[in-house]
Amino acid sequence: MKEKILGLLIKIILSFWFFWIRKKIIIPEATNRLIDSGNPFILAGWHNQILSLTVHVSRYLQKKRGIKVTPLVSLSKDGNLTYETFYRFGMESVRGSTSKGGASGVRAILKTIKNGRVPIFTPDGPKGPLYVLQPGVTQTAAITGVPVVAFHCSFDRYYDFPRSWDKTKFPKFFARQTILYSEPVIIDKNEEPEAARKKLEDCMLDLVRRCAEVYKKPDDPKKETT
Repeated sequence: MKEKILGLLIKIILSFWFFWIRKKIIIPEATNRLIDSGNPFILAGWHNQILSLTVHVSRYLQKKRGIKVTPLVSLSKDGNLTYETFYRFGMESVRGSTSKGGASGVRAILKTIKNGRVPIFTPDGPKGPLYVLQPGVTQTAAITGVPVVAFHCSFDRYYDFPRSWDKTKFPKFFARQTILYSEPVIIDKNEEPEAARKKLEDCMLDLVRRCAEVYKKPDDPKKETT
């Protein structure tokens, strides 16, 4: 019951707060075609993007682009609150992770893809290390042959939470937000697992750097992990 109430409260606060955030969305043409095609794909965003992109996913991908999204939520205690928050935003999550309950989580994700839904992975969650991709997302992509689309966002003004392991940043009132999508990343089933993992990780780290450059806010992902 506590998580349900907190999830609703977070939904109200995020919806109100992000109403005043000025947004710019940049999507490569190949990714736009993939979204419009109705063909399956996988979304991937770093753990520190959960708060920043929840409203975007709900309002833009689900309501505007007509995509049914299914986040993969960890089995941790914090995951209970995340699950309830996503539910308030109209997203039906599945439970599991790369570190605990991973096999059942991947099986559930495979089922959601078969049912025409788009799964979301936070591949460095639930406890890090920051910006180090765990292989669950690439394994799923290799099994299904479904492309991965990464996304990341940045703000011109934000609050820092340096004590959080994922270095979350939250926008200040009336901040500007830029959301970048990657080109679709294909993971071949015969690709060496570590090479596939590194390929997607490099793609996602590149988005972090490019987002930081939008507002001239240096953000070195490799430095963050030290």
